Amino acid sequence: MMKLHVGCGTKKLEGWINIDGVKSCHPDLVHDLSLPLPYADLSADELKAEGVLEHLDKYMRYCVFGDWARTLKVGGLVHIGVPNFKKLLSRFFKFNYDDFVDTFFGENMWESEIYLGHYGNHKWGYSKESLTAFIKQFGIDPVEVTTKDLIIFYTGRKVKHVPVSQMDQWKIYSHNNKFGAKRNVMTLAEIKQKIKEFQVQNIC
Repeated sequence: MMKLHVGCGTKKLEGWINIDGVKSCHPDLVHDLSLPLPYADLSADELKAEGVLEHLDKYMRYCVFGDWARTLKVGGLVHIGVPNFKKLLSRFFKFNYDDFVDTFFGENMWESEIYLGHYGNHKWGYSKESLTAFIKQFGIDPVEVTTKDLIIFYTGRKVKHVPVSQMDQWKIYSHNNKFGAKRNVMTLAEIKQKIKEFQVQNIC
């Protein structure tokens, strides 16, 4: 059994390969989550990522989750936990303003000890419906989707393998880019290339 715990932080699970991009968390594998996992297609039995997906932007989430799905065996389980942004927005007037902003945009200081930089910021939001629809594209059907407080917990089972080459042909829609002369859709392959160019040009 190979079980991958992606974005583990300091919460390492016994029996899992605990993976994180922050060395100070002392994971089993230090790995930049924006890059493909070092595992073969259809090799993992389970994958868990709680408090990770919301830290990926509108486009990067396709690249990263697509890679997670690639590694998962057909029949394998995926466990995801993300903030319930739909519910969070409804609580705006119940929060102190600064507390609401902190919760909405994320926390860059993990457990008041480890600075995460931009990795701590929330970059996308989900409801139960949008999270389920997003994951279903990757050949994963929901088994259980529940909410606890402000968190959505999703468990799904991979029912079919969607090759990366097929994902690359997906057309991703941009609401903002539809205004003006630019295209309002790009293929995932084009997006990956733009991301790669950015990463090469902006290495610190």
